[in-house]
Amino acid sequence: MVQTRNQTGDDNSSADPIAVQLAAIAAKLEFETMREEMAALKAGERFRGSRNDEGESSWRGKQPYRPYNKIDFPVFSGGDPRGWLLKAEKYFRYYQIPDEVKVEIASMYLEGDALDLYSWLSNDQPITFWEKLVQAFTKNFGSAEYQNPDEFLCGIKQTGSVQEYRQEFAKRSSRVSNWSDHCLLGVFLNGLKDELKSNVRIHKPRTVYNDMSLALEFESKLAAPRPSKIVYSRRKDRVTAAKEGQLYSIFGSWLDPLGQITD
Repeated sequence: MVQTRNQTGDDNSSADPIAVQLAAIAAKLEFETMREEMAALKAGERFRGSRNDEGESSWRGKQPYRPYNKIDFPVFSGGDPRGWLLKAEKYFRYYQIPDEVKVEIASMYLEGDALDLYSWLSNDQPITFWEKLVQAFTKNFGSAEYQNPDEFLCGIKQTGSVQEYRQEFAKRSSRVSNWSDHCLLGVFLNGLKDELKSNVRIHKPRTVYNDMSLALEFESKLAAPRPSKIVYSRRKDRVTAAKEGQLYSIFGSWLDPLGQITD
């Protein structure tokens, strides 16, 4: 049966215009999705190629939270917490760990006394900040010098060489915070030995570094041997050398203060 033009026009006019629009939108979305997937595949190929060409550094730059080399978080069971805290801080920086999850990560690697302390503190009040956990471990497991680092620094005194004193001062000062250079300078100067303190103070050093340099300089001067004095006696054929208040002749005889030979 042959359809006429009027019949065909009637069939097209009877189609739902909303359905036609939805079909067009669906087709467009499907096309956009396919195009995005193709772009992602191409980008992945380029990324794998650049990784092979540029090496590990390029890949790590694109994936900052998933480094190529896996680093294990350190385990802490008690004792001196300095080493563990240092490694934990390096781990957080390497993996760019946000502050709000640092305590949760660290708590999974606690054992023994450290785990018992954390559990006890958490029962009283949950620890959410990393700084609070550091303070708790330092206070409970650190040595006496960590209980009050400011007081420990103020009590420093030189008992050996300037180099040893400088090393001890650097160790103690690294454990305090919010100290001005002027205060550090005063503590270092006050702890020097008296014979060095007076000489250094005259030069009025403005920094701890200058203070240390002057102390080393004067220490070397004080330690240098003094030249012996040559004293000539009244007798022309006697030349004596002064040694601890006594006069000794080149002929092997002792001289009294008047230059007379004695036995």
